Amino acid sequence: MNIAIQKNLDSLKSILESKGHNVFYIGVSQNADAVLYSETDTHPYNNVNNLSSVTASTPEVSAAYGVLLVNVSNKSEEEVLRILDNRVYSPLF
Repeated sequence: MNIAIQKNLDSLKSILESKGHNVFYIGVSQNADAVLYSETDTHPYNNVNNLSSVTASTPEVSAAYGVLLVNVSNKSEEEVLRILDNRVYSPLF
């Protein structure tokens, strides 16, 4: 999984990398499957997965396109890993 992370979350970045994830800081020109940030972050996320309108309008791409935004404030490392594994904050049922 490609994960963009806020710069002050270095310990979480190390843990995710040890689990085999491609982790980079927000603002790097890469597409992300998830963005991890804390409440104090003010970075605009509208450029995280900046696909061109032509590419994003094709059915193959638009069906699988999206990014999971995760506010990691007050969450343990285990909770963050569970969120990323399930790609949701809580069970649907």
